[in-house]
Amino acid sequence: MTDQNTFMELIRDVADIMRTSESTMSEEEILAYFKDMELDEQQKKLILEYLANPENITAGDAQDAEDNDGKTGNDDASEDSKVLAAYMEDLSLLETYNEEEIMALYGRLFSGESEVIETLSTVWLKKVLEIAKKYVDLHAKLEDLIQEGNIALLMRLNQFCGTPDCSDVGRSFEEIEEDLAKTVEGGIADYITEWNGAKEQESALVGKLSLISEAAKLLEMENGTTPSVEELAEYTKMSKEELSGMLDMVKNVNDGRKEV
Repeated sequence: MTDQNTFMELIRDVADIMRTSESTMSEEEILAYFKDMELDEQQKKLILEYLANPENITAGDAQDAEDNDGKTGNDDASEDSKVLAAYMEDLSLLETYNEEEIMALYGRLFSGESEVIETLSTVWLKKVLEIAKKYVDLHAKLEDLIQEGNIALLMRLNQFCGTPDCSDVGRSFEEIEEDLAKTVEGGIADYITEWNGAKEQESALVGKLSLISEAAKLLEMENGTTPSVEELAEYTKMSKEELSGMLDMVKNVNDGRKEV
């Protein structure tokens, strides 16, 4: 398969497309988004099973509900959203398994019975939620964190499938659970790092655009003419190449608004 970050990003994108699509997507349409990846039949099946689960495409719906209600995307709004509340209620109705039953499922997974992956994913939904809650102070959308945790879990369960050595060495229930919990936390942490990086880039971009705008106004007031790229570059201490790129970006945005 492709690297984990690329795969998880594509899973998120396809989930968003499915959420907003006016019609139900066929399996062929879903798998078409993954055509450039080297997927075997089992991996394709896992993707389809994951995206067929309504809980796994909840994040966007919950955010839409907040937007429609005029709420902001803070932690409290996310936790109080109607869709998230419904998700919590669904979790309370899930069948429960004891440690012995779950260990038996792990044994079947190690033996190569891929059909238990869906059951184990369901068993872990509540655990993923509890792990995600620990990170809500670092990210505004609890739903996104749940989704990232579920994706990471699915990939790890897929790696476990057909690996009898995992059970032959006598891994205990606690060791298996700890491995999966770390995987879920790792997936969530990676997403938060990625999300924060994107926000920082966005803030830096907005700051530079504001600087250019203010500099252009000031220079025009002082000189009585529209400043050149060279003058703006000298004033803002930006390179002409970067400044030209920023100005082109602003022009493209403005042109797009005019067309609308």
